[in-house]
Amino acid sequence: MRRNNRSHLAYRDTFFAGRVGIRGKILIYLLVLAGFMLSLVWVSQSALLYSIFERSAAGQVTGTARQMVKHLEDEDAENLAEQLGAENDLGIWLLRQDGEIVFSAGRTRYTPFENLDKEEALPWIGRAPQDGKIHLESISYTVQPDDTVNGKEAPSARHSGSEEQALVYIQRVTAEKTEDAYVLLLSTRITPLRSTRTAMRNQFLLMTVAVLLATALVGYTMASSVSEPIIETNKAALALSQSRYTRPPHSGGYREIAELNDTLVRTAEDLRRVEDLQRELIANISHDLRTPLTMIEGYVEAMRDIPDENTPENLQIIIDETQRLSSMVNEVLDFSRLRTGNLEMKKSRFDLTELVRSICDRVSKMSGVEGYTVIFDGREPCYVEADSGRIGQVIYNLLGNALTYTGKDRTVRVREEQRGEKIRISIADSGEGIAPDELPYIWDRYYRSRENHRRAVIGSGLGLNICRSILEKHQALYGADSEIGKGTTFWFELPEEKA
Repeated sequence: MRRNNRSHLAYRDTFFAGRVGIRGKILIYLLVLAGFMLSLVWVSQSALLYSIFERSAAGQVTGTARQMVKHLEDEDAENLAEQLGAENDLGIWLLRQDGEIVFSAGRTRYTPFENLDKEEALPWIGRAPQDGKIHLESISYTVQPDDTVNGKEAPSARHSGSEEQALVYIQRVTAEKTEDAYVLLLSTRITPLRSTRTAMRNQFLLMTVAVLLATALVGYTMASSVSEPIIETNKAALALSQSRYTRPPHSGGYREIAELNDTLVRTAEDLRRVEDLQRELIANISHDLRTPLTMIEGYVEAMRDIPDENTPENLQIIIDETQRLSSMVNEVLDFSRLRTGNLEMKKSRFDLTELVRSICDRVSKMSGVEGYTVIFDGREPCYVEADSGRIGQVIYNLLGNALTYTGKDRTVRVREEQRGEKIRISIADSGEGIAPDELPYIWDRYYRSRENHRRAVIGSGLGLNICRSILEKHQALYGADSEIGKGTTFWFELPEEKA
């Protein structure tokens, strides 16, 4: 057994070698999640930010151009242009077809058209579509050397000679009243985004380090708090092989862990009880087998050594004890087959009343020699659909149990009665009864009452568990009623089959 345990432990250690524990997995999952989120931020900053900003700037420029076209013939059109340009950081020019500048307003400085003249305007006018559609273009230009305004550095000045990026809007428009043709030119810088993106990239690198460190710290703390109760429970569960389980100190940290520990505690108690009952069963069966074997051996030796002892009575005793041994062996075999589900039920329609009466007559003859009496209170014939052989085995086992534990009157009463559409068979003894705390367990495998062992009149003592298995295979109702000092009644019900 120890060698098998060592082999099992060696196999378990080999199987789990190199596997990541729950603490490591939680930490890995959190780090992967943090890396995924940081990757999304990185992609949005590196690949999408410029495109989004440029599209936003185009929308801003287009909206400003619509307002200018709408108020083109107003007397304060130039003032409106100045206001819109200042608000939206735009330079606005209104040009005639020949390149003459009607007015320039807004933030014209640090744009490609800071010193726009007629000759420079003509190429841009040529780019404006003739059908009045919009022309949008992103261009690069060089900042002019003079970066001062009235002798002071401009608030948004760039270094002289640096490359800049601008968005240019061109559209041909026609005044409704005068029908004069103009070209509307707007420009805004988008180059500051590059420096902003560079700053954001540096900031992102610092943020990445901080987030990963914070995730590792929080993940390790969380993983430890989650895994510690599980690890403790796993270590404590190793003692279940010895039917022992001690609740770990952190077992109540989570509801699921607390429920698991409650289940393991109940399992340990059940295993302990099963082991106790198994030991008791082995002792009881050994006693039951030893008694008939001792009697057979004694009578055979007497018949061998004393010629006068070779009588039919002694031979009958040997036959009876041999039958008792055969009955015990058969019940043990049936018990094993029922546990593995290999015992088949061959159902047929038969007279239950006649079956019970015949069994009661046979048992009465067998037990009458020792002074036991079996009384059957039957009725007219009634039929059921069941395995007659197995139902007969149930009746034999219940009768044997009742005869074993009946009282001083040595009487067992068997009753058959109608319960709606079912037939109930009740087998009652007049013994000491079963304690209420033991009654729920009398059908369990390996169970025996706490009272001193008594030799069964018939049967092996395994009958109740066999009865339960057979009745459950028939989907029959069954139970036991008992009162201390007044005896116990076992019963089961089968549906009646009408002719």
